Amino acid sequence: MKEILTKELAKKIMEIEGEGRGFSVKQDGEYIVKKWGKEALARVEQELARVGYPIKYSEIESMAFYPAGLRALSLLAAKKVLNLEDEEIREVCAFQPTTPLVVKLYMKYFFSVPKIMKKAQDMWRVYWTVGKMNFVEYNKKKKYAVIRIEGLSLHPIWCRCMEGYFRSISKLVLGKTNIVCREVKCLSEGDDFHEYLIGWE
Repeated sequence: MKEILTKELAKKIMEIEGEGRGFSVKQDGEYIVKKWGKEALARVEQELARVGYPIKYSEIESMAFYPAGLRALSLLAAKKVLNLEDEEIREVCAFQPTTPLVVKLYMKYFFSVPKIMKKAQDMWRVYWTVGKMNFVEYNKKKKYAVIRIEGLSLHPIWCRCMEGYFRSISKLVLGKTNIVCREVKCLSEGDDFHEYLIGWE
């Protein structure tokens, strides 16, 4: 069976160019405690230390910058320790848009898809020093939207994470529960960018 996380992979991921704010990683920790308990989080931290990155989630500062790859490394450690499938990774990342910090940032935009699209695009540079996000299409009649991320590729586990994140925030904005989000193009698969298709009923 292929090893999910090795020291070599961790080093490669952490050397990816750019930085991201700490809040999403910190919220991984909060979700793990909420669903699996403090002991589970301690085991995830032990796994991070094993591969050379001893990190305490409680010490991560939400608005401080950290290596961009830490986002993927956190998810990989959780996947290994807690034996998570793709859908559970999506659920970890679906938690983020429901937290007070994100709700506060986007609350006044929740009732207008075009406005929240513009706000999210503008906010990308607040939280990442690399890459960019664009909403390339929104079709209210046919009930779908297309989101594109360029210039940032961490690991396929991050792609599953973003599917969960976009699905969750779409539920808040559209007020619907039957929403599907899937990645249709991927930088790690040889495409020029990541592209996500969101559909609803």
